[in-house]
Amino acid sequence: MRKIIGGRLYDTDTARQVGSTWHTEGFRKSDFHYCEEELYRKRTGEYFLYGWGGAETKYAEPVGLTGLQGGEGIIPIDQPTARQWAEDHLSVDEYIAAFGEPDNGETAVLSVTVPATTHRAIKDEATRRGCSMRDLIVEWAATLGE
Repeated sequence: MRKIIGGRLYDTDTARQVGSTWHTEGFRKSDFHYCEEELYRKRTGEYFLYGWGGAETKYAEPVGLTGLQGGEGIIPIDQPTARQWAEDHLSVDEYIAAFGEPDNGETAVLSVTVPATTHRAIKDEATRRGCSMRDLIVEWAATLGE
């Protein structure tokens, strides 16, 4: 599926699927409450959910004047939301493959002097993604081994 949201292209064919789940709770695919979701990461580092489900899910689409039917959609999400989704829905091994080992609270201080333009670029990108500058740099550093 391809969709433009907020002037940005989201495409399940070009993004990397991080994981998938279904929220069936015993429902059949034809049930109004049946829902499946897949978490994707774009090359830019942005995350989004692609999902589909019945008329009683967040993917429902209007039909007629007052009705709803099953549908599909793309929902952009920030990195903390993607991590939480993965924590809630993926196995430990899938989570670690996508986000690396949890830091277990261990931190180290890193002081780096960068040009003001680089600082602004990092700050602007973190704001655009809805995460901290720290999270953006940690995410970037995690990709170095890929």
